[in-house]
Amino acid sequence: MVLTIIAVVIVFFLLIFPHELGHFFFAKIWNIRVDKFSLGMGPKLFGFKKGETEYVISYLPVGGYVKIAGMQPGEESIERGFQKQSWGKRASVLLAGSMMNYLAAIILFSSIFMIGFWTFQIDKAIIGEVKEGSPAALANLMPGDKILKINEENVKKWEDIALIMGKNQEKDSLTLEIQREKEVITISLKPVFDPESNRKIIGIIPLKVFKRYNPLTALIEGTKESFMITQLIFVSLGGMITRKVPAEFSGPVGIVKFVGESAHLGLVPLLSLTAFLSINLSLFNLFPIPALDGGRLFLLLIEKIRGKALALEKEAVINYIGFMVIIFLFFLITYQDIARIISG
Repeated sequence: MVLTIIAVVIVFFLLIFPHELGHFFFAKIWNIRVDKFSLGMGPKLFGFKKGETEYVISYLPVGGYVKIAGMQPGEESIERGFQKQSWGKRASVLLAGSMMNYLAAIILFSSIFMIGFWTFQIDKAIIGEVKEGSPAALANLMPGDKILKINEENVKKWEDIALIMGKNQEKDSLTLEIQREKEVITISLKPVFDPESNRKIIGIIPLKVFKRYNPLTALIEGTKESFMITQLIFVSLGGMITRKVPAEFSGPVGIVKFVGESAHLGLVPLLSLTAFLSINLSLFNLFPIPALDGGRLFLLLIEKIRGKALALEKEAVINYIGFMVIIFLFFLITYQDIARIISG
């Protein structure tokens, strides 16, 4: 329980703080007045004022927030306020939160590649584990055996095994040519149907290897991993919209559950989950929903088209409606999270 609480605090901090730091950083770059920057949420614990900005540490150690002048009704005329800035500067301040979330994800994934992790060696067809009682075990296949051929088809990597097995699902037996040390052996076996994977299997698992990269390679791999996750998220969203996959979302309760499970698995799974959540937050916050940065950006786009800014009073009403919708979705998703936990 203690480990879960610590992990949740760290994860929420790594999700919220970079986001607010992005807004703060770009506001300072454009010399926009920032009234407060808080490390943590809730009541003020202690702080100090430097120039016009109050820097605060708050009681709740989850993320933080930034108060930029000129974003509330009645603040339109504040000198160096948000509303006094050019369209491009305002857009960059709003975008900066999501940009920082995405950068945080890249850094987290890169850290994983530098720390190192165990993974399956799928670029080679070497057996790492033979499941007890499986067709492979009954045929005396052993860890370290290298599969050269299946039914006379050449095998070079683990993907080839899956493809060939897929093509031979109707066959009752398979003939494998394997290399064991310096000897080449031919083995026949009968695959069995596995209800979990809904296909015939022989009961082998790839070899596990430990991988670690230098900082530059880790950064490249971390960036590639972030882009791949982004692509998967869009594919999943497309599937939900077209109803090809069920619409499943998790709120804070579900996230706490996942964080707790990841924390008990180790540092790398926890960092990986945090990076994944950071990308999700980055993209979700850009949706054109009022009260989110994406909603504010959408209003900026309307301003650009019509050549006139919407009054802050009207913008506040729109954001309030959006906020209420988000609160409703929050309770709905929380209810679903709790129902899943109870039923699971």
